[in-house]
Amino acid sequence: MAAKDNSTEQHIKETAMRVFFKEGRFNATTQEIADAAGVNRTLLHYYFRTREILLDIVLKEGKSAFRTKLAETVDPALSFKEKISRLIDVWMEHILEFPYLDAYLVSQMSNTDFLESMKKEEKENSKKTEAFFEELQVEMNAGRIKKMDPTQFLLNFISMVSYPLVMRPLLEASMFKTKRAYNQALEHRKEAILAALFI
Repeated sequence: MAAKDNSTEQHIKETAMRVFFKEGRFNATTQEIADAAGVNRTLLHYYFRTREILLDIVLKEGKSAFRTKLAETVDPALSFKEKISRLIDVWMEHILEFPYLDAYLVSQMSNTDFLESMKKEEKENSKKTEAFFEELQVEMNAGRIKKMDPTQFLLNFISMVSYPLVMRPLLEASMFKTKRAYNQALEHRKEAILAALFI
């Protein structure tokens, strides 16, 4: 068979990312992904061998791209509040683009191998977390943030950004009734988060 074409490989990965994490079809078959990409299933198998390998690759690349975007927003010259503001922008943009990515991660919490992989990734990022906590402590000492366990601040931040987006279908149906009303609420989400986190 001919050498692999990087553009075709990338196109298949982008299609799989859309099918899995934008459309939420976690159980999509290789045939469905091939059809969505406009290629035959044999070609998809040539590049990725199995659906599970393809899913694992796009998940890792998706998480890596997200982390890169987050890292690019953290300008040392910015105040802590401005950094948090930018993180909210990037995070919300990412979840709106791939609304089922976090839902998939939650669905894998009972998978021991998956959890071990996640723990390994977080261990590699531990220095960044420590630096974040140190900067957070400075803000608390300065009175710009209510004093609390830094872990609680981080949990609050993650929950306030992620939960309304991950739970969108339920919240939209039960509280807002229409997509338009929910989108209007999301437009003001960042200012609500900042008001809750900072004094």
